[in-house]
Amino acid sequence: MLPRVRFRTPIAIVQHVRERSKPTNTGRLFARMAEGTLVLPVGMREPAFDPGPLAGAGIEWVLVYPRKGAPELPPAEGKRRGFVLLDGSWGQCAHMSRRLPVVADLPCVALPPGRPSFWTVRTQHDERGRSTFEAALQLLELEEGAAAVGPLRRAFAMLTARMLHLKGKLSSPEIPAAWGV
Repeated sequence: MLPRVRFRTPIAIVQHVRERSKPTNTGRLFARMAEGTLVLPVGMREPAFDPGPLAGAGIEWVLVYPRKGAPELPPAEGKRRGFVLLDGSWGQCAHMSRRLPVVADLPCVALPPGRPSFWTVRTQHDERGRSTFEAALQLLELEEGAAAVGPLRRAFAMLTARMLHLKGKLSSPEIPAAWGV
């Protein structure tokens, strides 16, 4: 049974159409566990990308992406801040960050260095890269504290360990102590 947690911090996941049905997609998994997470599909002919949820509602949306020159996430300055995460391959995310209307115009910040990724189910080609789930966890931990994200972190570690065990990359489906979960 996966936990369901509600956070104060709004998260919107802009998901490339090719990620929708991948069993290794962590954005969809995060949205299943974090109530209220928006998933905005992009790359389909119909319906077209709808940036409407990123407008208004008193939320200052910020794109979280390691774009060259993007400053690290600053502390909140009184306004209600929401975060937009891109969900796709490195190339798909780079394209969406530059060319997707509304998303390309959002202020862009990068995550500070964080915990090492244990999500090795899919290959990372850049040391700054991490799964959408891990990026969301790090954001929420910075905004709401480690205790708030603990249930999701444990669930994600459990699922990761099981997947790596099934792929023959771990000898046991138990969460390795080295992951520090």
